[in-house]
Amino acid sequence: MDLILYNPMSKSSKGNTYTNRFIKQYKRMQKPFRLKSVLKISNIGIFFQSHPNFDKIILLGGDGTIHHLSNQLATLTNPPSIHIKKNGSGNDLLRSLKRQKPKKQSLMICQTEESQSHYFINGTGLGIDGLVIYHVNQKRKKGHLAYFKATLKALFQYIPEPLSITIDGTTHNFTKAYSVIINNGMYVGGGMKMTPNAKLEDELLDVIVIHSVSKIKLLFLFLSVYFGLHLKFKRYIFHQRAKSVSATFTTPQYGQSDGELMTEILSLNAHYSGKDMHYKPMQ
Repeated sequence: MDLILYNPMSKSSKGNTYTNRFIKQYKRMQKPFRLKSVLKISNIGIFFQSHPNFDKIILLGGDGTIHHLSNQLATLTNPPSIHIKKNGSGNDLLRSLKRQKPKKQSLMICQTEESQSHYFINGTGLGIDGLVIYHVNQKRKKGHLAYFKATLKALFQYIPEPLSITIDGTTHNFTKAYSVIINNGMYVGGGMKMTPNAKLEDELLDVIVIHSVSKIKLLFLFLSVYFGLHLKFKRYIFHQRAKSVSATFTTPQYGQSDGELMTEILSLNAHYSGKDMHYKPMQ
C-alpha cells in the first residue's frame, strides 16, 4: 500500500484539483493507497513508527509543504524516502531534483536573532526575495505569473540598505544591499535560476548578495536570473560558497525559507544541520 500525503491548504489554486486527479488514477488502477493530510499528523515520528510498511510514500505539494514535512522528518534518526509530485505554487526544490537526481539532500538550519530556529532544504534569505513572497501571498491565484508580477513590484518598491554578512569567519559589508539569498538548491521564485552551481547533496550553501545597482539595471539583472546569467555581473552580484553564513541588515526585513514568509527579521544564521533528507521526483 502507498501512502499519499497532501496539503489541503496548498497555495496553488489548482492544488486540490491535481490531488483529486491523482487519486482517481490510483482508483482506476485499483491500487491500494492511504490518503493523509500533512496537517493532521501531529507527530511524524510516531506516525511512521506505527505505520512502517508502506510500499511508497508520495508527497503532493510544493516548497512550502516540503518545508513543513522536512521540519517534522528532522526529528527521525532515519527519515523515509519521499517521492514528490508537483502540486504547489513554487516547486523550486523539485526543479533542482530533476536536474541533479542526488541520492540525498543536505538539510540546513536557519536561526533568527530571536533564537528561533527551523530547518530548510531549498533556500532562505532576507530583502527583496522576502518582499516577493509577501506580495505573492496577497494574491488569490499563485503561479509563474504571480511570482513574476510580485518580483517586479518588489524590485521598484524595495529601498536598499546596509548589510553585514560573515561567511566562514570573514565579514563583508555592503552599503546598498537589496537582498541576501542563501541557497541549497538551484532555483527560487518559481523557476529563477539564482544559484545554478548549488548542489543539494553537499554541505555547502551558495550565498548571493545583490547590491550597488540602479533600479533600471536591477530589472535587467532580474531577467537574466531566469537563465543563470546574473553571476557574470560581478560588480553587482556577490557570490560565494560557504559552510556557515551570518547576515544582518540595519532594519527588520521580510524574509523567506523555502518560500515560507518570515516577518520582522533583522538577522539570520545558516549552516548545515548534520541531517539529511531523501526526496525523489515522482516518475
